[in-house]
Amino acid sequence: MSEVREELTESNPFVDVATHLFLEDIADKQGAAGLNNYLMSLATSLAKSMPAEEYDTWEDFLDALRNRQSILSAFEVVTTPTDNCVVNPVCPFARGWLEYTKRIGTFSKIHSEVAEYYNSTVKAGAINSMCIIHQTFRRAAADRICIAGKQLRVAQTAAIWSDGEKKVVPAEWQPIILERAGITETDLNMIMRNNACVWVVYTD
Repeated sequence: MSEVREELTESNPFVDVATHLFLEDIADKQGAAGLNNYLMSLATSLAKSMPAEEYDTWEDFLDALRNRQSILSAFEVVTTPTDNCVVNPVCPFARGWLEYTKRIGTFSKIHSEVAEYYNSTVKAGAINSMCIIHQTFRRAAADRICIAGKQLRVAQTAAIWSDGEKKVVPAEWQPIILERAGITETDLNMIMRNNACVWVVYTD
């Protein structure tokens, strides 16, 4: 029975496809603004439901992050090219997108339209609705993490979707973000070739 349950968890596409259709139904009723608000509320609630974290040193925080013992890495694999730059090799929402497009067809345009709304009214950095969930969760999770008495901050740098589409933060933000990340623009371009998301962690 355990093998059957594991197979259902790992490969059954029903939840992935149904989730996207559910979001599209919300958008049909409330539009891009309504869907954006729902996604941000959902992601924030998830982060707030998880235990707060306190670390004595930055090294302690990085150890928890790298070993998936932090809120910020509880749902996904991350790597850290530097002590402040965090990378997702694979987007945790990629499988859902692939299952949807395989069974339903072209991704509904509302998923990109809501990202345009988010980029213009909240933060520039989203490709589609999944990015809104992901990036909002990270910011809300960071609010629950303190390191040596200081609040953790997160800054989105770049997102790369499964079809190759990229979204990098506006050019005027890049020098500050790259400096905090400890990488160059060349480094960023190289990271984007084989990864799904790049972000920065720091304290004020």
